[in-house]
Amino acid sequence: MEGGTFEWPGSGQIYSSSRDMAAFLVANLGELPDHRPIENAMALAQQPVFTVNPHFKQGLAWQDVSTGNFTIIDKNGGLPNTSTYIGFAPQQKLGVVILVNRGKQHATRIGRQIIHALAQDQSQPSNEGETNPDSE
Repeated sequence: MEGGTFEWPGSGQIYSSSRDMAAFLVANLGELPDHRPIENAMALAQQPVFTVNPHFKQGLAWQDVSTGNFTIIDKNGGLPNTSTYIGFAPQQKLGVVILVNRGKQHATRIGRQIIHALAQDQSQPSNEGETNPDSE
């Protein structure tokens, strides 16, 4: 992995490279040969721990969002100058990584719309757990 931590006073921000994000996505889809440890760690981190409502559950920083019979596991984030999203539909083995070099963008909304379109799922993408960059 190429990631690390920023050494800014008081920030403790963790960052990942685009290669890291792609590796996480592939591991989550069970497509990395001989990478059972990372697949097991990701499966554990994504287990729903806290139920917000029937369609939105939180794992260890991962969100489990469902609309109808369609489930997306995702994580969003960013810094003042970036917006990020990684999400996947495990049953369909589809995933998307969005990296925007500008803060306060709708990466989660765009990512979920792309996953729904790729899966040809007709339900509306959920906005649960999506940050609202317009109000920040």
